[in-house]
Amino acid sequence: MSTIDKLFSFDGKVIIITGAAGAIGSAAGHLFASLGANVVISDLNEEGAMKVAGEIAQESGKETLGIKTDATDEKQLQKLVEATVSKFGKISGLINNVGWGESTPLWGSDTDKMVKSYMLNTVGAYNLTKLCMPYLEKEHNASVIFSGSMVGVTPSPEFIEYSTAKAGLMNMVRSMAVVSGPKVRFNTVLIGSVDNGESTLKAGYTKEMLQTLSNSFVMKRRGNPVEIAYGMMFLMSNAAEWITGIDLRIDGGGSFKSKMPTDS
Repeated sequence: MSTIDKLFSFDGKVIIITGAAGAIGSAAGHLFASLGANVVISDLNEEGAMKVAGEIAQESGKETLGIKTDATDEKQLQKLVEATVSKFGKISGLINNVGWGESTPLWGSDTDKMVKSYMLNTVGAYNLTKLCMPYLEKEHNASVIFSGSMVGVTPSPEFIEYSTAKAGLMNMVRSMAVVSGPKVRFNTVLIGSVDNGESTLKAGYTKEMLQTLSNSFVMKRRGNPVEIAYGMMFLMSNAAEWITGIDLRIDGGGSFKSKMPTDS
């Protein structure tokens, strides 16, 4: 096996991925399985989770588990951990990918909506990580990845619930990294605008809005789900053993506006 193969081999690893029936989560599942891991596909959408798990198993030949999980329900998160350990005997890595946020103007939210967004995008990731820690601490180069968002690091009054929850997530990850090193590594992938199909439209975007966004990015297009998965893979790999507590931006270079605009 070459040095590169060793750095990016996940043979013998068991990785839980939440929100894995969606575009980014399923792309990560396919990628990690192709590199040798056994993946656990967790999603609130049971039919979607089972479908993705079946496709991965057929494609990779690796045993794969699909399971319905509500990330806001601690008992279901406990069931997810127990099912994983019962099936594979260990947990080597976790990708807290589940998350959702629709367009809500700054003064258009309320206590219930703010709390629900925090529960889904931040608290659920905390609870699942805590449940996985006793198993992660036993593994070499154990790693936890969190799906952050660019709205969590930039003023985003159009997504006040989602952006606030994602901002909290980032600081939580840094705290986990400080306390858990060197046994377990924690990193966040800051995700820009990705082509998630219908999911993006449900968040409140129109096709015209998305085209305007694409035109503003340095790379002149939105990202593909697998490009986010590649970043997750790097941060979880042996090549990243000295990386913890960082926020890796994957956003097509972000938006650019000239500091000396023309009159037109």
